[in-house]
Amino acid sequence: MHQTAVVTGAASGLGYELMLLLVKDNYNLVLIDIDEVKLEDIKNQLQKTTSCNVEVMAVDLSKSNSAQIVFNTFKNVEIDVLVNCAGFGIYGSFVDNNWEQESAMLNLHIITITHLTKLVLQGMKDRDHGKILNVSSLAAFQPGPMMALYYASKSYLLSFSEAIANELKGTGVSVTVLCPGPTKTCFQEVVSSASSENKISFNMACPKAVAAYGYKAMLKGKVVAVPGNFNKFLANLPRFLTRNRTTKIVRKIQEKNREKTSSVADFENDVSLIKKSV
Repeated sequence: MHQTAVVTGAASGLGYELMLLLVKDNYNLVLIDIDEVKLEDIKNQLQKTTSCNVEVMAVDLSKSNSAQIVFNTFKNVEIDVLVNCAGFGIYGSFVDNNWEQESAMLNLHIITITHLTKLVLQGMKDRDHGKILNVSSLAAFQPGPMMALYYASKSYLLSFSEAIANELKGTGVSVTVLCPGPTKTCFQEVVSSASSENKISFNMACPKAVAAYGYKAMLKGKVVAVPGNFNKFLANLPRFLTRNRTTKIVRKIQEKNREKTSSVADFENDVSLIKKSV
């Protein structure tokens, strides 16, 4: 029998790539995204190429109680895999940014993901079977001036995932948190073009490769998955430097890349800045 996977942010980027990997493993799918047109296109294509059942739901997960709405819609479905991939970023000074956008991002990254995980988790635990993949970011490992709330929300997701993964040991349910660095997805279309997330091309990862890495980690029950050796180095940087120092480094990189497109030379300068600080 087909197992069932729920994927949020499934219409594009990492969510879409993870959905394709689930299709290859013959999962029935529940695809959640704000983009109804793309969801319907994906459903129509999958119905032509796979025997898996595909359900879609267009919903803004940044809205209050959206997790409960999703869960109620599919409450009769036994969910074997939950992929929390929906998210977006906001660049700029905290004091100057728009609160409505910021609160929507916080609600999506923290409240909705936490609530949906809680709702789905009970059934998984009762059946002694299930896998959860939360998509965080390399940003989770340090403070991020000029994207303060984005970094903080991703840090929450990392900490939350690690904690409940520990609580669930021995239950048959695993939790994995994927923490990619810059990845060529539609994230770049949403976050401000001034952000260094949009300026670094040398270290920009392929979404297919990142998704495959995270998917493999989920299947193995690995808790924290950081794709790429340089990203692993950056994730561990706060262990060797003070948090104050790493915060200053992130600020300098953001500001240096604000007015120009980063080249390989620019990226190497950023690496040099980091190495001089270690």
